[in-house]
Amino acid sequence: MPLDASEHDGPTAPDGTLWWELTVEPGTRSKPFGQERRLAAWLWFNKEIGDIFTMNELRDALGPDIVGKSEHLNRRLRTLRAVGWVLPSNKDDGSLRPDEYRVQVKGARYWLAEDRRAHRPFAPSARVRREVFLRDDSRCVVCGIAAGESYPGEPNNKAALTIGHRVPQERLRTRRTADDIDNWRTECARCNEPVRDEIPDPRQHDEVLAQVRRLNRANKRTLLGWLQRGERTRSELDRVYDHARVLTHNEKEDLIAYLQSSAGSSS
Repeated sequence: MPLDASEHDGPTAPDGTLWWELTVEPGTRSKPFGQERRLAAWLWFNKEIGDIFTMNELRDALGPDIVGKSEHLNRRLRTLRAVGWVLPSNKDDGSLRPDEYRVQVKGARYWLAEDRRAHRPFAPSARVRREVFLRDDSRCVVCGIAAGESYPGEPNNKAALTIGHRVPQERLRTRRTADDIDNWRTECARCNEPVRDEIPDPRQHDEVLAQVRRLNRANKRTLLGWLQRGERTRSELDRVYDHARVLTHNEKEDLIAYLQSSAGSSS
C-alpha cells in the first residue's frame, strides 16, 4: 500500500530521499513522482518569500531528467500558480531579469497527498448535479426562482439553473479545505454571475441563531415549519403552477384553454 506522503512534513520522503530528488512515488515500485511535486518541494524548502530563482537553477536542482525548453518548466510553474503559488516573472515585474522569477507567495505543498487532495477541483458529475437539484427542490437557493420562471418584472427573461458554491473554491484552497457536495448549491445563472471571491462567506450558525433568538414566538414557529419542510410556505396554487409550468408547450396550451373557459378569462 503506498505511503501517504502527507504524514511527512520535512524535506525528506519516508525513505530519507529529498522530495525533489524522488523519481518514484513513495511506497510504490514504478509510479512516477510528478515534476510539479518535486518543483514545489524544492521551492518550499530552498527559497524564502522574496527570493529569486532561475530556470537554470531549477534544472540543476531537479536533476538531469528535467530537460527541454523553458516552456516545459513554465508549464509546471503554471500548475503551481493554479494551487495558490504566486511566482511573478519579468512579464509581471520589470525589476526581474528575463530569466528570473520571484517567490512571492508559497501555495499548496503539492508534493504532499493531503494538500493535493485539498486543491483538487470538485467537478460534479451528472448524478451529483441531479442530487443537488433534488436536494434544493430545483430552485435557486439565493432568490428562490425555478428553471423556466420569469424574473419579477421581466416576463421575457427566463431563469436557468446551474450549480454554484456556498464558499468559493479558491477561498477553500487558501484554507487547505477540500470542496465537496455540501459546498455546492442550486443557483440561477443570475445569482451565480457575481465574482465569487468578492462575496463574503455565508453566515454561520451562531450568527443566524442570534437573529432567530430575537424573533417572537409566532415567527419562530413559522420559521420552524419552513425549515422542517425545506421551503418557505407556498400555497396550493404555487405548487400547481410548479407542475403546470413544466408541461409541454401543447399541454400548456390545452391547460390555458381549459382555464380560459372554466375561469371566465377573456385573455
